[in-house]
This record gives sequence, structure tokens and C-alpha cells, in this order.
Amino acid sequence: MSSLFKNRTVKILVLVAVLALALLAWRGFFSGNKLLGQPDPAVALMLDWHEHALHAERFTEGYRAPVAARVYAYSGIAAWEASRSVLSNEFLSLAPRYEGMKVPIPEPGVKYHLPTVLNACYNTIFLKLYIAAPRNVEQERREVEKKWTEYALQEIDSASYRASSDFGKKVAMAVYDWSVTDSIGHMANLHNYDRVYTPPVGNSFWRPCEDFPMPALLPRWGGSRTFIVNAKEHLAAPLPPFSMEPQSPYYVQALEVYTMNSPLAPENQWIAEFWSDDFPGLTFSSAGRWISITDQVVRQERPTPAKALETYLRVGLALSDAAVSCWYSKYHYNLLRPETFIRQTIQPDWRPIVHTPSFPAYPSGHAMLSAATAEVLTQLYGKKYELTDRSHEGRTEFKGNPRSFHSFYEMVFENASSRIALGVHYRMDCDEGTRLGLGIGKEVAELPLKTPKI
Repeated sequence: MSSLFKNRTVKILVLVAVLALALLAWRGFFSGNKLLGQPDPAVALMLDWHEHALHAERFTEGYRAPVAARVYAYSGIAAWEASRSVLSNEFLSLAPRYEGMKVPIPEPGVKYHLPTVLNACYNTIFLKLYIAAPRNVEQERREVEKKWTEYALQEIDSASYRASSDFGKKVAMAVYDWSVTDSIGHMANLHNYDRVYTPPVGNSFWRPCEDFPMPALLPRWGGSRTFIVNAKEHLAAPLPPFSMEPQSPYYVQALEVYTMNSPLAPENQWIAEFWSDDFPGLTFSSAGRWISITDQVVRQERPTPAKALETYLRVGLALSDAAVSCWYSKYHYNLLRPETFIRQTIQPDWRPIVHTPSFPAYPSGHAMLSAATAEVLTQLYGKKYELTDRSHEGRTEFKGNPRSFHSFYEMVFENASSRIALGVHYRMDCDEGTRLGLGIGKEVAELPLKTPKI
């Protein structure tokens, strides 16, 4: 055998091996193998749909943090209810917990295809919950649905596809119909700012800032539906007696805000902008930020479909219950923002680096939502968890460079302190929001989702 023939043979064998590996990697994505780090198809589908949800809340008017958090709770419930019995009989339905929630059950003997069930479920629930989405968001939703429909039709027969798709839609519609019965939460995106609400009058009470004189944001939100906790049982701790005197805790903490911002150090400005997430059309909400973080965890961990579903369910419930509880406390105390205090007592022409939000200060929503979610993620993935948050990587409007963390708790504490650097919260807001959020997250993390073993 000549050396030339040997070389050609070797080259052909190498080429065949490369093509075979490429084919296996491609099939690995579409068959559930974790070759080359690819997630299970059902998990990949969840990531696609949650990426779409982040785009939807960013570009659809009215999806401030509490409203966005509500979306993630109901979509998490819908996905769980549509999938749990397809995965295993050991997973529990949430329906018995909630009055009026009735969810279809699978038909005996029918073979359901999990990605198809989920695709139909997410497509339906996000269509309904983002009913006012602009054209570009609607087009993206159709593209995601089409992508996973085409995948399914390559994997299963038409009968299984129809049964799976119909079941996913029915569950999503059942959950959505139940969501409508929450009169405060339903369609709240269409009326974020309440022009009828009149805040109490007094030196300690919140009022719109001169530079951003918007009406109160969602003053009734504290009465909307919670899923695991009772908002009244998670009322923030009483505030100290209000005073503008230099020795008072309010003056001391307002002075901290003023001093930190005069001027703001580059590192603090990076942290403040990195966590702000409060600009409709530019960024997703502070609730969406923790969906973005959860997405990164799921990509990094490549969990089973069951664990991924549990993760999104618990995160959504924690975000929504934390938002309702936070807003209940905010409008219970109606504490004025640092900007108002500082301009009255320290520097009349002082401004924070962003507009002060149009709702009371105490406790901090960013701190509360992040702590609740971080507690859930810690219970699921461990206290020591290395993650580089790339939520704003590549942004040019602000410094969104990735930041690395050693635990979810570390992310919480930086997120909370960022609100002081941004100039919109006192330290007491952040500390109390963190305390309350951790407690809510613990209750959500303890929600039983499996049949107890005897």
C-alpha cells in the first residue's frame, strides 16, 4: 500500500469522524443528550421562552417590577401544572392550594411530548399575559413557537403532537382564567400610575419629586394575590419616630446618600448602574433581572427538566410574593424618598443620578425581590455558587460590564447597597427589604412539590 494512499485514507477517516461528531452533537441537542454541554431540549425550550419574556417585559408598556413578577409567577405555575404529571406522578399539583384554580389532567393512555406541551403552554400564557405587546415582541413569540413546533414534528407523530399541544394550551388557559380573578393584578400594566390616589400629607410622607412628578405607582398592589405568604404577615418593621434633626437616623442616613453621591466614585457608579434595572424600554425590570440571573444558572447547571421547572416556579412565586408584600409595606408607611429629605435639609438643589421612583421608599423593592429569589436559588443550588452575571454585557448606554460573585447572597447585598449609591434609598430601606425578602424566599423554598415518602 503506497504512502499516498495511506495519507488519503487517514484524511478520509478523520473527515468521517469529524462529520460523525458534528451529527452526534446536533442530535444531542434535539434528543436530550448532554453532548458538548447542550441542555435537554425541554430545558433549552424553557430558556428560549424566558429570554422572550425578558424582551416582552422590556418593550411592552406597563411591566414595572410588580407586574412583571406576577407574569413569572403565573407562567411558572402554568408550566409546572402542564408538565408535572408528564414527568412523574410524584410531583404535586398546586391547584388544591388555591380556591377557584382548576387545572386539566392528562388523558390516560395518551403519550405526551414534554417539549410540545411546554411550547404550547408558554406560547399561550405569554400571549395572554403580554396582551399589549408591540409588533416586534409578537413576531418574536411566533418565531420561538415555530422553532419548537418544527423540532417536535421531527421527533413525534402528528397525533402525539396534537394531544401534547392541546393539553399545554388547556392548562395555560386554565391558569390564565384563574389569574383574571385577581382584580387588582389583572391588566395592571394598563394602569400603573394611579391619578386618583392621594398620599397622606406630612413631613415624613412620600410625595412625587419635582423633576419626575408622576402619580403613585400601583398604590393598591399590596392587596393583590399572593401565592405562598400573607403580605400583612410580612409587614416591614416599624420606623423610628420621624425627625429632620441632624442627630436623627433619617438625617444620618440621608447624609450617607448625599455624601456617597458627592461625587459618586467610579466603582459605586458601576455598581449602581449595573443593578438599576428600572428603565422601561432600556432594561428589563428588577424582577426580570432575577429571571436573567436564573437563566444563567440554568445554562451553567444544565439541570433536568424537572429541576428547571421547579427553579422557574419557585423563582416566579418568590418574586411575585415579595413584590406584593413590599408594596403593602411601602404604602403602609409612605416614607419620603432621600431626594426629598436631602433637598429640604441638606442641599436644596441636590439630585440623584437617576429620577427618583414615584412610590414610597421603605422598604426597598430591589432588595426584597433579590433576597427572596436568592434564598430560593441558594436552597436549590447551594450557598457557595460562582456566577458571573452577564445580564447587561455589551450595553453602551451605561456600564454593564459583567461582575463575578461567590454566592447568591453576595449578589443580594451588592444589589441592595446599589440603591444607596444610586441615591434613591436609605440604608434602612435596603436592610429591611433584604430581611423580609430572605424570609419570603425561605417560605417559598419550603413549598412541597413532591409526594411525601412513607
